[in-house]
Amino acid sequence: MSETGRALRATSDALLADLEALEVLEREKRELASGHPRLLQLAAEVEEIAGRLVGQTVRQRGLSADAQGMIASGHGDAPTTSIARTAREIHLILADWRTAERRAADTEPGSAAALEARAHVDLLRAEYRDAHEAARLRR
Repeated sequence: MSETGRALRATSDALLADLEALEVLEREKRELASGHPRLLQLAAEVEEIAGRLVGQTVRQRGLSADAQGMIASGHGDAPTTSIARTAREIHLILADWRTAERRAADTEPGSAAALEARAHVDLLRAEYRDAHEAARLRR
């Protein structure tokens, strides 16, 4: 897998995570009264994330330009797939899998939430297996 492709995936994942966190914080902030003591803290957290987003978008634009140049020149390490189809880093998959296992353990057995949680665990297990196998084959 292309190093540029992996970097694009990691940057895209970070952008999406920060956008999700930003949305959560902003929704919480909107519900607070103007003089609420938590408002300033939330505003600072929103500002910090927004600053990171700018840096990530600049990085992503640079990586995208690099990828286009590599593809145009026929470089052997050019990304060959979309960001979505580029495998995530294995440690991120493992972290998500562990979190999903904990969530599944906290659900009521047999409930719809338990079935949904188990399905998510199974998807992450398969993603981890595929990523592990791909890493093994690269060696």
